[in-house]
Formats: sequence, structure tokens, C-alpha cells
Amino acid sequence: MKKIHILISLVAFSLMHNAYAEDIFGAETSEFGLDIAESNAQNETNSISSFLTTKLPSSMMRNIQKAEKVFCYKIGSMDPNHSGYVIDGFVVEGFCGELSTEGKKLIQESLFGNNVVYSNTVDSCEIKPQIMLRYVYGPDHTDVLFSHPCSALIFFHGQDVITVNAAPGKDIVEKISTAYAGLTENYLSPALLDQLTANGVVITQAQKELIRKQSSTENNKKKWGNDKQSAQPQAPQENAPKGWNRLK
Repeated sequence: MKKIHILISLVAFSLMHNAYAEDIFGAETSEFGLDIAESNAQNETNSISSFLTTKLPSSMMRNIQKAEKVFCYKIGSMDPNHSGYVIDGFVVEGFCGELSTEGKKLIQESLFGNNVVYSNTVDSCEIKPQIMLRYVYGPDHTDVLFSHPCSALIFFHGQDVITVNAAPGKDIVEKISTAYAGLTENYLSPALLDQLTANGVVITQAQKELIRKQSSTENNKKKWGNDKQSAQPQAPQENAPKGWNRLK
């Protein structure tokens, strides 16, 4: 498996030169009307847009503004029967890297620091989880879920869950989600690998051997497991809430 810092440096949002930023978001003015040059001038610091300031508590915003690390996870819909890794109740389908300084700046300027990508309108669409960004500041963190084609950002911090309609910036949300989702590697628990950071990436030979043994054990469990004891799939609940601001 590739080391994630090498992976991130070669693909989306590494932005070693301005041309790549223009490839993703257009030149001076993007195709969806966001003036990147103006955005840069308005967001020299990690400021949060006035729109988000009225929606998010300060404790939630602090982690985004002061994040020491930002990790990306490819996620799937909530599944109460899932026995693997989850984040905020969503299935972890893979790890899509640690954001570079340029990647953090790009998301800050194109999303968190700009009012034009948000709307107070309540849309009649269903949240479709794509990626989750975890903004880590010390022992605390704020998670941000990206949803499209129902364009929204969902912020998680402690017991707070806040959904924001990002329909005006749907192209930005989709391009960021698609680019990072394309970087997905298999996710492994950092605790299993004796790592303190959240990037579940195999680095040492000892870790490789540990994963090989775990894989062998899991295969034996599948081979000799009793199918009769397998949980039966549950039928979907007919009255389950759906629609805007409902997490699938």
C-alpha cells in the first residue's frame, strides 16, 4: 500500500502550482460563479463564513479553524447491522488520505469561508454520503460529511449534528467528493497498527505481518463459520423518515 503522504502529493488538492487549481475550479472565475481570486483576498485566515457562523457553535468551528490534522474517509450509508468500522454511524468504506496544506486551504476558501455556496432553502432530496473529513485539534475533532447529488454538508461535534444546504455550490461539493473518493485505500485501524494518528496505513514490515495474520484468521472464520448462525437480513422500515435533513 502506498504511503498516504506520497499519494496525496501526486493527486487531487496537492496543488503544487496554480494551474491544477484552475483545472479543478476553473480560472479566475469558476464555472459555478465562485471567484477564487476574491475568495483568496477574503480568507487570508481560517475564517468561517457569516452564514456558517450563524449555524455552527463556536466549539465546532474551532476544530475546523485550528485543525492540526485533517483526515478523509470514504463512507457509505448508515447500517445498524454493519460489524466493521464506522464513523458517526456511517460505514467506513476506505481511507482517502490526510489533507495537505494546499488541500485544507482550498476547501477552506471554496467552502467554509464563502457564503455563496450555501442556501437557507429546504430542498426535497435525500442525503447521499460520499466522504467524511475529520478536523482534529488536540483530543477533539469536528467531522464534516459531504453529500451529493443532494448537495449538503453535515457537521458533527459531540451530540451536535447540523445539516447545511450547499445547493448553490453543488459543483464544488461534487468535485471535492469525487476527487477524494478516488483516492480510497483499504482502511485499517490505527490502534491495530499501534499508530497514534488516524491514518490506517501499513508502514512497517511488522505491521504487514500483523495484517497478514489477521487476514488468515478472518478467512478461517469465514470458512468454518456456521451459516445457520448468520444474522438474517432485516426488511427496511416502511415508516423510516426520508428527505432533506434526514440521514440515510
